Amino acid sequence: MDRIKQIIHVLRTDKEARLQTAGVVAFVLFLCWWGATGHFDNDPWLPNFLR
Repeated sequence: MDRIKQIIHVLRTDKEARLQTAGVVAFVLFLCWWGATGHFDNDPWLPNFLR
């Protein structure tokens, strides 16, 4: 629990950490959107259960 409080404190006070976190979240959301729009449907490297 203390570790979570420390992470929250860092995100509240450190602007660079906040920007990095926002960038990671935006990237993950972009990948989800990209996959949901069918861009991964024909990729041979993607396992069948993810298509």
